[in-house]
Amino acid sequence: MSFCVDLVSEDSFYENITLGVTKLLESDPRICNVSVERRTPCDRVALSTWEQRHSAILPEDLRNFYASSDGFWLTWHYKYSADQILPVGSIRVNSLNELFLSPALKDLLDFSFTRQNTGPRPVLNTKSKVFELDSCRTIGKVCLVYTNGAWSVWLATREGAWGWLADSFTHYFRMSLVHLGLPGWQAAFANLPLIPWAEQLFLLLAPHLLEKVGNENTLATTASETGLNHIDPNIFKISVRQHKNVMRQSNA
Repeated sequence: MSFCVDLVSEDSFYENITLGVTKLLESDPRICNVSVERRTPCDRVALSTWEQRHSAILPEDLRNFYASSDGFWLTWHYKYSADQILPVGSIRVNSLNELFLSPALKDLLDFSFTRQNTGPRPVLNTKSKVFELDSCRTIGKVCLVYTNGAWSVWLATREGAWGWLADSFTHYFRMSLVHLGLPGWQAAFANLPLIPWAEQLFLLLAPHLLEKVGNENTLATTASETGLNHIDPNIFKISVRQHKNVMRQSNA
């Protein structure tokens, strides 16, 4: 089932691209301070300048995303007790200016290719491009990778391991929504254990995403295909004109 924009308003734009996750989170009494940072769209000049600077053409779905919103950040807090409320959830996509090969990411890439890992890893060459989509807490970096004529999304971990996440930005964004931005969900795709305290939150808030292996819980890597409606990549493209019109009206 595809999801498409049918209302011309900034609120409906964010509600549509999050597939109602904000309402789902707000309906849980243990969760508070659900917030989506509102951002202006990137114009064509900014997008073209980025592509010229990095000698890379953005994948169409990500280009349309930035033409609708210059990055994305959804956060929420968890009420551990009446007097203890802590930031927990985060779904983040770096702004266009933050989408680059940072020194920290380059060091991580250099380190990963000195490790003797038997797991999957992107096949990089002189024509490959790697950009940082998000800093994944203390686990590593979420990377947008271009190699062999195709884009994909990977997790590069601090241990030098890699985990394949998605074959497109749209798929990765949907995975983030399915996992509610819970801490370290990407780790399971690199065969890493969940952060212990985050595992408890999965048990409390999203036990359907876990599977039992022996005496331990692990994140089911097939969970990215369940739980929410499918995001149609055209949602970003359709939203561009509507969202820009709203921003112009609000600034008038």
